[in-house]
Amino acid sequence: MAMESDTPPALEILRSARKVGLVLSGGASRCAFQVGVIEVLTELGFEPDLSVAISGGAWNAAAVSAGTVSRLRLYWRAFGRMPRFDIRNLLRGHSPYRFPEMHRRTFSRYVGAERLHRPEARPAFIGVTRLRDRQGTFFDLRTVEDPLALCLASNYVPPFYTHAPRIDGERYGDGGRADNLPYEKAFAEECDAVVLVTMKGESEGGLYRNPREPDHVIPSPYRERTVVIRPRHRLPCEFTENRWEMLRSTMDLGRLRTREVILGEYHPETEVRAELGALDLFIRRLLMTRVVASSTRRRSP
Repeated sequence: MAMESDTPPALEILRSARKVGLVLSGGASRCAFQVGVIEVLTELGFEPDLSVAISGGAWNAAAVSAGTVSRLRLYWRAFGRMPRFDIRNLLRGHSPYRFPEMHRRTFSRYVGAERLHRPEARPAFIGVTRLRDRQGTFFDLRTVEDPLALCLASNYVPPFYTHAPRIDGERYGDGGRADNLPYEKAFAEECDAVVLVTMKGESEGGLYRNPREPDHVIPSPYRERTVVIRPRHRLPCEFTENRWEMLRSTMDLGRLRTREVILGEYHPETEVRAELGALDLFIRRLLMTRVVASSTRRRSP
């Protein structure tokens, strides 16, 4: 009689894979959760062969590609310490937010275009949305002339960012507008297993893909080869969080959830819940408005 394996399904998927892809969704500061996931994957020996990321996840994917994962926490801490507002920036950048300048300073130090252009850099495909027709596309960080501009384009959401970057003559914006869960790209790049990291809690419903699919369900045959790692509940971290203690606890939560999903452990700390903050409520209403508008356009003759 054959004995059933006690190996957790996620661990079995990763162990049997020849090529593992890491897919990182957007989520602004909540993408700190991804740092803990990446750390545990590295510790367990499941370093991804390639990454696919959009929006806030692009910065973590860049570090994976450049081989600077060991400095990810320093990267986030340095970014969080920088002032986010400067009224003088209204004249220079037409916004009081300083996010582009903050990224310029930290990206060059903790990732660096020169590292991404080295032969040993791992593939990292960053998703963006072409603004003139809202079509999604991907660029490889290793081959674009300016990797920083590509990451900024994937994060472009006014008023936090203004002046959408141009890539090959086209203006691009937030990759999450087209696809916040670009796992299909990883499979198209011949991955036979994918680790999908997203920040929408399990108790909040299905996976958020875009305004038209706020509760996405991964179909077969992708579902059987995808390891989904996400919080149990709404993360206690605002979209524009910059307090290091909160970012660090979010990273640690990512570590614990990864061990739960892959190794079958249980950690009561992952049961933490958060109430909707004012900014979260605003963003949720904005997304729901887009869903209604999209549905209305589809029904129109």
